[in-house]
Amino acid sequence: MTETFEINGVTVANIKNKSNIALFGIAVLAGSNYETPDIAGIAHFAEHCYFKQTKSRNAKQINEEFAKLGVNYNAWTDNTEIFYHSTCPKENTSKVIALMMDLFFNSTYPEDEIEKERGVIIEEKKMSEDDHRSFFGTQIGDKFFQWNIGHETLGTFETINSINRNQIINYLNSKISPPNMVFICCGDIDSADLKKYIQDNMPIEHIYTNTKRTGTNDMAGGCWTDLINKPEKIKLVVEREGITQATIHMLMPYVSGLNPFYYHSNVIAEALGGGLYSLLGSRIRQEMGLCYVIGAYGHCMSYPDIRTFNIYSSVATENVMKYIEEVEKIIDNVIKNGIDKDIFDCAKTDHLSSILRSTETSAGLGCFMMNRLLKYKKGNVEDTLAKIRAVKLEECNELVKTLFSQPMSWTVMIPQGTKI
Repeated sequence: MTETFEINGVTVANIKNKSNIALFGIAVLAGSNYETPDIAGIAHFAEHCYFKQTKSRNAKQINEEFAKLGVNYNAWTDNTEIFYHSTCPKENTSKVIALMMDLFFNSTYPEDEIEKERGVIIEEKKMSEDDHRSFFGTQIGDKFFQWNIGHETLGTFETINSINRNQIINYLNSKISPPNMVFICCGDIDSADLKKYIQDNMPIEHIYTNTKRTGTNDMAGGCWTDLINKPEKIKLVVEREGITQATIHMLMPYVSGLNPFYYHSNVIAEALGGGLYSLLGSRIRQEMGLCYVIGAYGHCMSYPDIRTFNIYSSVATENVMKYIEEVEKIIDNVIKNGIDKDIFDCAKTDHLSSILRSTETSAGLGCFMMNRLLKYKKGNVEDTLAKIRAVKLEECNELVKTLFSQPMSWTVMIPQGTKI
């Protein structure tokens, strides 16, 4: 059961379960899509500085206090949101909320801590560059999408080295406001108690000057670069040292989270590449033995309505064209003949099961609800499950004809010095 209410204009969601572990999180529409090129990576940089110092606590005190409360705490920055979150034994929830609220509203972003985190973020950037899949994902984002949709969340080495305290504070001031925030609590916590915990630790007047909800982006052609219109079948080839396989992604526009056929699109993705039973898994992995991993998914590029479809795998370089041709044969057959009922039933059940598995814990359920409430101001697990159960095979097969009649854009990363 989920109860939602407002405190000082901020949406608060109390998600009730019977767990002895509670999650408390603060989510803000202040991710990397809202940066400008000169401060690329600043949302992520700000997230790193969140746990460093407040007006009444230094970094050592913060870390020790979390540890004494049995807290697992962290944060992430995505293209849409920054999410600060913690899990703890439910009896410590009030103290954890007090600490998290102090960090959110009273962080001082001291210069010396910013310099320490600058070094940490540079190492994180190096680690990302060293990881072949992360590197390729960055290449795809940079080349296939308009800057405010696809650029690297970490930023560049140049911007990481140049970001300063004033820029961090100004960025947060311009993006964070009650309409852009959601407080999430998930656990066995009474709503009246939760209201008191938050009210006791929340300033009456927010320190942030922004009062508007972050703007949206339109799907209508504005997110892709001209690269997607290249006449070649393979739109992007990246050479990389130190790899022995070709990594392949197929991209195309997909059904957005605002579309009434959103849940149908998720079932279609599962049917195509959700497991070894799927059309891609059973043919390319099981029958042909071309790859170890193959999958398909819809990915939200930007709040709330820019989404892409991605089929991914890694194969021997000499098998790239064979793999692409086989995937296209499978998609052509789906357009012509539809998804088989047995595959559809597997995909639908698999998707339902994945939702149930991911929301089994307080942390998983809290993150699931954060995503829906922050971006769409509505949604819950029961409603999601009901909408998935209502998906019909005939509707999916009609949608397939529209979706996969769009041009498919292939991207490949190959070992340095090889050819496809």
